Amino acid sequence: MPHVFLPLLSFAAAWGVLVLTPGTETALVIRLGMNVSRNVALAAALGTGTGLAIWGMGTAFGVSALVAASPTLYLMLEWAGAFYLAYLGIRLLMPSAGKHDQAEAEVQARSVGGMGTGYQRGLLTTCLNPLVGVFDLTAFSQFIPVGVHRVSYSLLLAGVQVVMAVAWYALLACLAFSLGRVLSTPRVVRALDMLTGGVFFFFAFRLVMSGIPS
Repeated sequence: MPHVFLPLLSFAAAWGVLVLTPGTETALVIRLGMNVSRNVALAAALGTGTGLAIWGMGTAFGVSALVAASPTLYLMLEWAGAFYLAYLGIRLLMPSAGKHDQAEAEVQARSVGGMGTGYQRGLLTTCLNPLVGVFDLTAFSQFIPVGVHRVSYSLLLAGVQVVMAVAWYALLACLAFSLGRVLSTPRVVRALDMLTGGVFFFFAFRLVMSGIPS
């Protein structure tokens, strides 16, 4: 069974880096926890988890159907994802990375009232984030071991995404003031941006190399 669990742990480590990096979802939960209430921030965390589940299920079933229908089209889609990840990696390495996400989350947080609105805001923020779809598309294929049912294992990876993200955002919601101050420190933000940029470049490189005929 190690060939099944090791890729899962590797995927969890890669996804953990992305979740820890301050982005739109992170900033939204922190702003809600600090400026509205803990319960509203928790609702936004659950909304984010629902959005991740939607992306994960769509990737699991959509990619499987696409591979069966046209492997060439899937390869082209993977390459497009690789170039997009490389572009994001370059953006994260720039000094101004993350400022747009912080400002956007500030605006969104001001318009949130109750828990229902918080959940909806978290859901829409994740569903409208193309990075989640690109990450799932590029990462799932690289962490699915040989000999397992592709759709089932993809759903397992999606489940890992949801559990890790909701746990982290729920923690942020409960400790928004203290953790928000730490994660807003320029040195911490810069370090996490550079780490995530490196992860994106790694995935992009692996995708490009895997698509080159040997």
